[in-house]
Amino acid sequence: MPSAVKKVEEPTEHRDISRPAIGIKAYVVKESVSLRQGPAFTASIKTTLQDGEALRILENRNGWYHVITESGLKGWVRSNLVGPRNLSKPLMATAFNDSIMPRFSAQLFIDKNKPYRVIYLQFADGKTSKSYSIIKRIARAYQKKVYHGTVTVHLIKPNSRNPVKTYTFKGLEPADIPLPVLPVGILYRVKLNGTSVKLNILAPDGISRNKLLNMARKASATYEYPFEKTEIIVRSLGSKKCRLYYMEDAYGEDYAFDRCGPPSS
Repeated sequence: MPSAVKKVEEPTEHRDISRPAIGIKAYVVKESVSLRQGPAFTASIKTTLQDGEALRILENRNGWYHVITESGLKGWVRSNLVGPRNLSKPLMATAFNDSIMPRFSAQLFIDKNKPYRVIYLQFADGKTSKSYSIIKRIARAYQKKVYHGTVTVHLIKPNSRNPVKTYTFKGLEPADIPLPVLPVGILYRVKLNGTSVKLNILAPDGISRNKLLNMARKASATYEYPFEKTEIIVRSLGSKKCRLYYMEDAYGEDYAFDRCGPPSS
């Protein structure tokens, strides 16, 4: 059953009486994430956060993010359940519907039972005899911007839920990107290119080189088949100065401190 893409707003700058802005913007990237009273699975649950919900990260305590929601509620979530903007499917689907679909005079709907994997297209003129090339262009753009995996596209008429035509397009990249549990630092950017994944992490200045390297190795271990290459760039939380470049692929690992790229670059 199709449902309209929900309008998801960008997070506003959270303000309180002591400082103009706090924390780093991030988004819930999994469904039904528990916001807990403390940094432990045994801590009581304060509320449930939904996929795409905006918040700000205040600190990282051994893999638990202390966060504040848009409504001002504070609590703790596991660091692998929170990520940057481009991993928020609700936000990216909203942006896609607002910026891309008007070019085709069409609207996109998400299947309630198979969200993001199954979508519905409805054209303003009500016609379902659109060429395959147009449907493919929309589907490929959707896969690049919103959902990387295999997607099924149903064409529907206005005021109808019954598909007139159905197309399936093989995924361009892995659909779900696992996120590492970071003992320190904050993940602020993720880039996927085929089977290669690139992470950008902000870490406090006081963390030793040895701890940074161990963190990068553990983060890289998160990515197994079908991922073939992992790149990790760790920057300073205050200045974003490069602290560590780490790369691992089938040939082994390579790393260099105080660089943003491999030693050979």
